Amino acid sequence: MKRDPGFKNMFRNAPNLICVCTPAGGGGLLDAGLLGENVMLAAQALGLGTCCLGGPVRFLKSNADARFFMERLEIPADYELCYIIAVGYPDEQPDARPRDASKVKFVK
Repeated sequence: MKRDPGFKNMFRNAPNLICVCTPAGGGGLLDAGLLGENVMLAAQALGLGTCCLGGPVRFLKSNADARFFMERLEIPADYELCYIIAVGYPDEQPDARPRDASKVKFVK
């Protein structure tokens, strides 16, 4: 945060957030992951950028100063916040990094 002069918040300055919740006790994690992937792909197709964030969830769940934010989400008691997807228009469009073919294994 100190090295980034444009830093505004822990959500990477995104103007919109999608909070993905799962049933308390761990159910639905696979479905939540698939949902997030589809949301992020759809956003990309619309020219939006996304970032899947788990760190802020840990902070929001464990920090008493963040309780007001969690209360505003009005998550039902039998659900818990799993992860957050930050959504907005990207500041940049970097080229994809080259793939390391030595890490790919084909099984016949």
